[in-house]
Formats: sequence, C-alpha cells, structure tokens
Amino acid sequence: MSNVKHISYYTNVMQGWSKALGSKPTEAQLSLAHVFGRPGKQSLAVALALRSEGVTGNQIKQVSSLFDGKATPQLNHMRDLIAAGMFKREAVPGAYALTLAAKGQTFVSHHGKPATEKPVAEPKAKKAKVSKPRKVKAVPVTDSDVPASVPVNAPVAEQPAA
Repeated sequence: MSNVKHISYYTNVMQGWSKALGSKPTEAQLSLAHVFGRPGKQSLAVALALRSEGVTGNQIKQVSSLFDGKATPQLNHMRDLIAAGMFKREAVPGAYALTLAAKGQTFVSHHGKPATEKPVAEPKAKKAKVSKPRKVKAVPVTDSDVPASVPVNAPVAEQPAA
C-alpha cells in the first residue's frame, strides 16, 4: 500500500479545496482511512475526522459536493467504525474527531499499513533503451532501376580503406 498515492483518488476535491474546509487531509490520514474502507466519500469523511481539528457536519457535506456534486452527509461508515471500537471519538466541540483505538491498531497491523508522513521519494529515472541496428535486406537491382549511362555488369572499383 505504501506505493499507492491515496490522495490521487481525490484530485478533484483537492483542486476545489477552500479555506472554509480547514486543512487538507494528509496522505497518512487518507491511507489510514483506506485501510478500513475503499476510497470514496465515506473514507474521505473518516480521514477528515482524523485531522487535529476534526470535521463538522457542514464540512462533510461541502467535501461530498466537491467529490461528486451531491452534498450528502457521510457518517454511516464513521459511526460503524466507532461502534466497532476501531476508533475513539474525541471531545472536539461541534465536530467529529477520531483517534485510532487499540482494536483499530490491531486491525491495521493485520490488514495493511497506512502511509507515513515522510515525503515520497521520486522514482529513479529509467535507462533509455538502446536499439540494435536493423539488418538491411538486399534488394535485387534490375535493369530498369539503373540509369542508362551506367553499364549493368561493370566491375565496381574498390575504395581505399580509411
């Protein structure tokens, strides 16, 4: 999972991000949310709740609108994860804020590791392929291909080697 750029699933959301939505979720937050569910609006809401400031219901609707044009609340998956004991809900006034619980940490260790906050190294440049020279096919010369001023069966003078 570490080679996957989880933020790439949300390109249109990140391009339309505004200050009213708070800080953008990090690659690590998105990666952790994707361990518990597939990429989409529900996982994006979980990733937003993992931010230090959490996420408000209005912010979830605005981000959902950026995702697919439909401003719908996305709390089902988040509530199920809290009920299952995977996450703990933190006390942030007016917002949903989550932290990973011990049971969730066990789940992550068995089902995949989320990305870290380290910057991703650029892939090494690939070496250019060197193509082999192609074999030249001998084309038979006919009388019609040779100009009239050149005799057809004339001996060819050898050129001195350089």
